[in-house]
Amino acid sequence: MSAVRFVPMEVTPQGAAPCGESDLLRLVELAGRTAYKSEDRITESSARAFVLMLKKHEHLSVLEHSNIVLKIGKTGTSPVHEFDLEAVSTAIVKALGPRNGFHRLFQTPGPTPDGFAMSGNLRSWIETLRSLDLQKISCRAFLARHLHRFFPSLFEDPVVSDAEWPIEVSLMSEAEQLELLRKYPESDLPLFVFKIVCDRGITHELVRHRVFSFTQESTRYVNYKNRGMILILPEELQPFHDAQGERLTGESPTVAEWHRRAEALFEWYRGDVERGLKPEIARDILPNLLKSEIFVSGRWSGWEHFIRLRDSRHAHPRIRFIAREVRKYFESIDLKIEDTRD
Repeated sequence: MSAVRFVPMEVTPQGAAPCGESDLLRLVELAGRTAYKSEDRITESSARAFVLMLKKHEHLSVLEHSNIVLKIGKTGTSPVHEFDLEAVSTAIVKALGPRNGFHRLFQTPGPTPDGFAMSGNLRSWIETLRSLDLQKISCRAFLARHLHRFFPSLFEDPVVSDAEWPIEVSLMSEAEQLELLRKYPESDLPLFVFKIVCDRGITHELVRHRVFSFTQESTRYVNYKNRGMILILPEELQPFHDAQGERLTGESPTVAEWHRRAEALFEWYRGDVERGLKPEIARDILPNLLKSEIFVSGRWSGWEHFIRLRDSRHAHPRIRFIAREVRKYFESIDLKIEDTRD
C-alpha cells in the first residue's frame, strides 16, 4: 500500500464560538490538539486541563478561538438618576486605552438604551486584566469578578465588591449575538469558527488575513514517518479521484507520475528521520501540497471581506473554493453577502 494519499479539500463550519465555559473549553482543546495531531487524547474531561496547560505555558494564540460577550446594564432596582450607563462604558473604554482594539463594545441604538455589550476572546480578556492590574485601574476588579462568575476555571475571583456600581452582568448567548448582528451589522459581536483542510500553500494565503486567528497542524512536531504523507488533491488529478474508495483510479500516465514524484519526496523525508534528523528539520523536503488542517476564527466583518476578496476569478481556485463554502454557511444562517463573483 502506498505511503502517499491524495484527499480533497474540506471546509467544516464550527458555528459561532460558544458562550458557555464547557463548550468553549472543548472548542479550544479541539483546535489545539489538531495542531499536534493528538485528537485521540480528547476525553469527556480533558478540555479543562489542556486549556489551563496552554494558559500556563503562554500558548495563548490557541485561546483566540473563543468569544466571551458580557451584557452590562443597570439592575432593575437601580434608580435611573443613580446609574449613568454612558459614564460606565466611557470609563471602561478609557481604562482599556490601546487595548480597545482587542475588544468590541456595542450599545444598542435607541433613546433609552438599557445596557451595552463587551466582547473579546480568552486571550484578549486575560491580557487586558493583566494590563489593568499593572495600571491599578479600578474597573479591573469589576471585570475580573464577572469573568470569574462565568468562567471559574480560567479567571480568579478578585474578592472585591462592586457594590458601588449597581450593574447587572450576564453572558450574551450565541443566538442573541446573531440576532443583534442581523439587526445591527455594525455590532459585529459573534466570532465564527471554521475548520479547513487544505494544502500548506493555501494556508499561507489564509494567514494573510490578519484580522483572523489561526491554529494550524504543525509540521514541526508531527512526525509523518509512520503516518504516511497526505496531499491535497490537485486540480489535475480530480477527474481520477474515487471519493468512495478514497483513492486515485485509472491507468493514466498523469496519475502514475504524480505518485512517483510524491513517493520519492516522502522516501527522502522518511530517510532523513530514520538517520536521526528531527521532524522539524526533515520537513524541509515536504511539498507545498501537504495536507494541513487549520482552524480559522473571525468576526462577520472579517469573513465578509475575505469572501469579497477571495470568491473571485482572480483568486487561486482552492482558496476560492474555501470562500464559496464559507459564503454558503453564512447564507444558511441568513447573513447575506452581495455577490461580486465574476
